[in-house]
Amino acid sequence: MADLITQGALQALLDGAAPQDFPKAHFQVVNVRKITTSTNLDRFRLMLSDGQSIMPAMLGANQTASDDMVHAIVCLDQYLNNSIKDKRILIVMKMHVAKTAQEVGERIGNPSSSGGSSSTGSSALSSAPKGTVGAPSSGGNVGAVRSAPATTSAPAPYSHQQPAQRAAQGNMRVFPIVSLTPYQNRWTIRVRVTQKTKVKTWSNARGEGRVFSCDFLDDSGEIRATAFNEAVDKFYDLLEVDKMYYVTKGSLKPARKEFTTIKNDYEMYLNPDTTIEPCLDVTDIPKQKFNFVKLSGLQAVENNGMCDVIAVVTHTEELSSVTAKSSGAQITKRDMTVADDSGCSVKCTLWQAEAEEFDGSNNPVIVIKGAKKSDFNGCSISSTMNSMLSVNPDIPEAHQLRGWWSTDGQHAQLNSVSSSGGGGGGGPADYKVLSQIKDENLGFQAKPDYFNSIATVIYLKKDNCLYQACPSSDCKKKVTEDNGGYRCEKCDRVYPDFKYRLLLSANMADFTGNQWVTGFNEQAEVFLGKTAAELGELKSVEEEYDESFAAATWKRYDLRMRAKNDTYNDENRVRVVCMGASPVDAKSASRRLIQEIHRLQSV
Repeated sequence: MADLITQGALQALLDGAAPQDFPKAHFQVVNVRKITTSTNLDRFRLMLSDGQSIMPAMLGANQTASDDMVHAIVCLDQYLNNSIKDKRILIVMKMHVAKTAQEVGERIGNPSSSGGSSSTGSSALSSAPKGTVGAPSSGGNVGAVRSAPATTSAPAPYSHQQPAQRAAQGNMRVFPIVSLTPYQNRWTIRVRVTQKTKVKTWSNARGEGRVFSCDFLDDSGEIRATAFNEAVDKFYDLLEVDKMYYVTKGSLKPARKEFTTIKNDYEMYLNPDTTIEPCLDVTDIPKQKFNFVKLSGLQAVENNGMCDVIAVVTHTEELSSVTAKSSGAQITKRDMTVADDSGCSVKCTLWQAEAEEFDGSNNPVIVIKGAKKSDFNGCSISSTMNSMLSVNPDIPEAHQLRGWWSTDGQHAQLNSVSSSGGGGGGGPADYKVLSQIKDENLGFQAKPDYFNSIATVIYLKKDNCLYQACPSSDCKKKVTEDNGGYRCEKCDRVYPDFKYRLLLSANMADFTGNQWVTGFNEQAEVFLGKTAAELGELKSVEEEYDESFAAATWKRYDLRMRAKNDTYNDENRVRVVCMGASPVDAKSASRRLIQEIHRLQSV
C-alpha cells in the first residue's frame, strides 16, 4: 500500500518546499471537515497523509469532498503551499481521486501530525529513499522521493521594500488570492487585472463621490477590488486590463454576493496605504475567469441575482431615458435583445455611459460579468454599477458564439425568455392555439401566463385607438389641452406639443377559435403597418384613415402574448395582451413544426 502515496513529501512541504518540487503528488485522506463560511458557502478542509506525516489542506471554492473519501488516495493536480500564522497549509485548486476509499480500505503507515507548523530540517525526507516525488511512474512506484536540497530556508520576513524590489532579490513571498482573510495585514498578491469598470459617480444623503472596480485573478481564484475618491485618482490610470501587478495592503471585507458573481468570501478595498506595482517577471497567470449562464437557464437564477452572460446582440433600440424615483434625475438607458446558442433570446438593458457609447451594429458579441437578472416582463437582464461589459472579447466562447450566429443563429427561430414564466405558461416559446387559453384557464394563476401563438387579424377596433400622449420619452400618459398647451398630470408639466400613441384592440383567430387581444403602441404599429404619427396625420382624412385599418386585416402573425386575470365591472375576466408581433417566417415555423412532430413521434 505504501507505494500508492508519495512518502516524505508532506514533511518537505511543511518545511517550506514548493509544490513544483512535487507535481501530481499522491496523498491519503485521513479526515474530511466541512466549514460553512460567513457567506453561507461550504468549503472543505482535509487532513492528508503521506504515510509518515499529516498536513492540513483547504479545498478551493470549486472543489468538494465528503466523508466517504476518508482513506481514499487523491492526486493534487494544482495546489499551493501557504503559510498562515507560522503554520503550513496546502491550498488545493484542483485534484482527483486516484483510488477510492473502498479500494484502499485502511490507513497507510503510521503518520504523525506536526500541527502544520514549519520547521527546518526534515528527518522524514532525509530518511526516505532517493528518487523522485510526484506522479506514479510507469512502474507504479509512487513512493520514490526526489532528492531535496540539504536545507530549506524559512520564508523571508516581511520587508519594507517595494514588491518589485523584493521580487528581484528573490526574498518575496506571494500569497494566493484564495488565502486572503481580513485577519492578515501583511501580504502581497501577484495578479492579473481581468476587468475594470469606468469611473462612476454616486450621490446619496451622506454625500457624493467617485468609484471604480476591477477584478484581480491568479492561479488560485479571483477577487473584486473597489476604489473610492482619492484611490480612484491614484490607481485608475495605473491599472490596465490584462496587465499583471503586485498588490499590497488592501482592506478585506465580506463580499456582497448580491452584486458580483465572483466566488470569493471577501472583496478588497484599495485605500491610500495600498501599494500597486507592475509585475514584469511572471506571465503565466490566467487571463479570464467566467461562470457563464446560458440564456435558456436564466429562469433558474433567482430574482435580482447576478450571473455572467455571453450573447450576440440581435436588436438594438434607440437611446431613451427614465426618471430616478429617489433623485428625480434623468438616467439614460438602451434596451436591446440578445441571443445565444441555446436558441433563446432575452431583453437586456444598459445604463448611462455604457448605453450612450454602445454600438449595436453588426451584431456584436457582448459579455456582461455580473449581469442582474430580473423578473420584469417575465425575465430580463441588465448591467449594474458593479457589472463589467466587454464587446467582442478575444475569448474562445466569443469566437464560438460568433461562428454559431454566422452559420445558424441569424436564421433560427429564437425562443424569447423575456415575457416568459408564470404558472401554466409552459415556459419560453410555448406555442398554443387560441382555444387553449380557455381550456387551460390561462391567466388565473398568481403570475401571468406567457405563450406564443400564430393567428390572423380579422378585425381592428379603430374607435378611440389613437390618443394624444405626453411627448416625454419616458412617459406614455394621455395629455389634456391647457391654455394652448398640453398638460401631463404624471409629469406635472404643460408641453407645447404632444405625440400620438396607439392602444389597439384586435380580434385574432386561428383554426380553433378567436380571441380579443390588446396591442400597445409598438405592436399596434406592426399590425397597421404605419406609425402612430402617420395615422395621426391621416385622421382628418376619414376615407384614408379607415382604409388603413381595413388593409391591416387578414394578415398572419407570430405573436408573443400574456394572459392575466383582470376585474372589470366586478367581473373576473382574462385580459390577453400582445407583447410582441412579427410576420410569420414560413421557414422557421416549418422547422418548428417538424421538430414538434419528431418529438411527438418519440413519445
